Amino acid sequence: MPAFAGVERFVEAFDKLVTQPRRHRSRVPVVLFSEPGEGQVGRGIVAGLHGRLHGRETMLAPHAHLDSPDGSAGAPPDDPVLAQLHLFSHVIRQLMETMPEGTGRLRLPCYQLLRSIVTAPPAADFAMEHHQELKDRAYEAHREGSAPARVLWWLGGRDHASGGTLLELLWNFLAGPLFQRLPRAVYAWRAQRLMLGRSRRRPRWYAQWARLQQGTPPTDFFRSARDLVHGVDPEKFDRILLLALLADLDAACRKRLFHPWRRRRVCRFVLLVAEAGDEDSREQRFLRELRSAMEDLGCTSVVAVAGGVRSLAHRIPDIEVATLSAAGAELANVAEHGTAPGRPTGMVVTVGRDAGEAADDPAATYWLRRRPTLAPPAPRWGPRTEAASTVGGMTVLLLIMVGLIGGTPFGNRDTDACRGSTFLGTDGQCVGVAEGAASFGSGSGERAVRDVLELIERQNGEVQKEQGLGGSAPTGPASRTVVYFGPLSGGARAEDPVRGGTLAELRGIALAQRYVNAQALRSGERVPLRVLAANAGDRFKDAPDVARRVVELAERDRSIVGVIGFGQSRRQTYKAIRTLGEAGIPMVGTSGTADGLLRQSGHYYQMAPTDSRAATVMASFVRHARMTGDGRTARRTLLVADPADAYSASVAASFRREYRRDTRVLLYTPADAPEPAPLTDALDGTKLDAVEDLAREVCDAVADEPRTAVVWAARGSQFQLFLNEIARISRRCPKLGVLGDDDVTTALSEVPRPWQVFGGLTLHYVSHGRAPALAALGNGEAAAFLSAYDTVYGKDRDARTSTMRDDAHVALAWDAMRYLALGIDEAWRGTGGHDERLDRSLLQAVLHQGLGEGGFDGATGRIDAHGAAGGGRFTEDKLVLVERGGAAGPRTALLCGVVARGDVRSKWGPGPHSCAP
Repeated sequence: MPAFAGVERFVEAFDKLVTQPRRHRSRVPVVLFSEPGEGQVGRGIVAGLHGRLHGRETMLAPHAHLDSPDGSAGAPPDDPVLAQLHLFSHVIRQLMETMPEGTGRLRLPCYQLLRSIVTAPPAADFAMEHHQELKDRAYEAHREGSAPARVLWWLGGRDHASGGTLLELLWNFLAGPLFQRLPRAVYAWRAQRLMLGRSRRRPRWYAQWARLQQGTPPTDFFRSARDLVHGVDPEKFDRILLLALLADLDAACRKRLFHPWRRRRVCRFVLLVAEAGDEDSREQRFLRELRSAMEDLGCTSVVAVAGGVRSLAHRIPDIEVATLSAAGAELANVAEHGTAPGRPTGMVVTVGRDAGEAADDPAATYWLRRRPTLAPPAPRWGPRTEAASTVGGMTVLLLIMVGLIGGTPFGNRDTDACRGSTFLGTDGQCVGVAEGAASFGSGSGERAVRDVLELIERQNGEVQKEQGLGGSAPTGPASRTVVYFGPLSGGARAEDPVRGGTLAELRGIALAQRYVNAQALRSGERVPLRVLAANAGDRFKDAPDVARRVVELAERDRSIVGVIGFGQSRRQTYKAIRTLGEAGIPMVGTSGTADGLLRQSGHYYQMAPTDSRAATVMASFVRHARMTGDGRTARRTLLVADPADAYSASVAASFRREYRRDTRVLLYTPADAPEPAPLTDALDGTKLDAVEDLAREVCDAVADEPRTAVVWAARGSQFQLFLNEIARISRRCPKLGVLGDDDVTTALSEVPRPWQVFGGLTLHYVSHGRAPALAALGNGEAAAFLSAYDTVYGKDRDARTSTMRDDAHVALAWDAMRYLALGIDEAWRGTGGHDERLDRSLLQAVLHQGLGEGGFDGATGRIDAHGAAGGGRFTEDKLVLVERGGAAGPRTALLCGVVARGDVRSKWGPGPHSCAP
């Protein structure tokens, strides 16, 4: 292995991916070493990787190495179909020959079946029975590799018409159907299931591919496959065979109970291409189709590396990295966090820029000498021992099961982990709609979420108890149901519910429900509310499916009148809002701010200020405030944003439009982003691959100009990671001034606090309404909210949640619930006391026209979100604050907007400065 600078990080990540356990695997991008001219750096690295896969006595991982100019050994045949298969044959032969000892024989049923199809001669005169000929040819190819099939065919004989004894005649009569036609029919039936699946509800990869090609799902594999016989264009030829090959390789890595040889396959399959050539070469076409097939199938069993890429076609998006070290960091991140759906399928690494570059880096040389080969996990027992232990274990388990079944009534068993209107989501957790904490908040770190869900469940029970089992009161309206829509749980790498803002919103909703029901049940003149929880999955990954489940539930339950939540502006959130809006369900947003939310449905109403509104105030603050690390106004501005995140992109674009000064944009998307990058770049800026690169760029800019202000428009969940990197390199930039968007408030609950992570931090952040500050200005609703909060959570001393009293997410959720409750009360009064007339359409009419008193003074300022006047469905001059964070608690530095009816703040600061830049 040539010891180029950074190659040790690349090789270490390569080894980790090859030996990664099955349960942690995700799709790995194909690595392409691009180099100008006739450089040999990539070829040398590929040759070194090939050498690492060879042990002293056995192969260390199954692999194929294409090292000749045409990508295969020997000259290809003259037949065009066989010439295209030449490369495949070389790859498969090497994969089979390099299977490590004790891992069994590699079988490729899908590939072998399709190979027999594509090499079949075309039908003469468009024969109607050509699919029967394909079955015969496929079975003939199957017999070549299957000893049992050959024996059965031999037993069937060839001549069944010869005379002889009665026994011979009977044998000749039965042998052909029994040993030839029946096995062939069984093989065709198994091939049908292998390629199409057992039913249309669970189609296999070929059925999905054929549907995309032909428009309708195939019903017969061999009839559908007639289009693949001779004459298929090269790209389609490679595509279908690679799909088959990758499906087989994924299956070959999948565990089987009675297949100990397969369980010993602990390494991924490795494909190495020494010379990929130019963009139209045979090898690059193979690699392009390999990348697409890996993405289509979600293939996790293959690692591919190609050297000698002389030019790129740019037909598929790529991850571009400049050094081997950066490539290693990217692959290590894939090994640790997986590949997000929609991420590019290839990573282009530029190597060999300097012709005189020597492969003698000391660090790389030392590392490679310490670890000269791949070191796969060693199996504890041999395959026969594993087979015997498996049979013994299954026997014991079977006896235990028989004993349990014999003593347990069948009617008492319930194996459904997700009950009612919940189902398994993307991260393996229950998502959907439920009442209380029975299905959600079951993770070890979600105790606080469970506590709030249990409080809501108790309050629902109190309403049910007061109104009787039928849900109706002797006097006054019957209760109505509101659904909270947000991320309540997630998988192993899910965003923390405290840091993500979910817990804060739940507390606000529970407190508002308690406040509303206390008035309703006492007076009989208001509508009491029940709350159901709809878990949309970590960072709203399952939001569209959960929204459809809410619609189905609302069709059966007329008491469901509205949905509240949508606290994160993501593309999946947009889809959910459209689904609910098409069903006519009114929605009130909590802390979502992207302008795009309001464009999704006319049934959506927003409590928080829009991103464009907040950006106007942020621009004024950056222009006039002394917010840099050295306490002066800013001369230079850095804008940090995530282009793949709808919220972040909206905030950043709005700020650039309002600030109207030269601003440098730094674009960073975390590796575990829940949504893929957009198809078009909405923001222009410097793209950075890692948070350490982002910290280095910011630190260099501040060192060059101390009066540099950082505007953080990314998610708050990434802010702490950024500060950790700044603290590590802070000798060059000992002080840093940051203005964060409203999502940064979620990072203030982390321990240690941001200013404890980096002592030179001057942090300002946008808040959508800090209740203590508004209560001091005489806001009665803010005072009511604080009183309700202190009654329930006044004794909260937890290090993370004790500061939540100042979090605007809690107050916004309170206001959203109160706004929806006032709308429901007004709709009920509009029925003239006829409770059966109160439904979702009547509530939508009230919200669209606006509350009768022209909105209300909420805990976060004046709210008037009706859509009749201009169709805005949001408060145009909604209150926005900028807080100064610190150990002594938040201090308000800017307050702009409508505090209450007749109290509008349009100036701030000692200037005073206009709230508009």
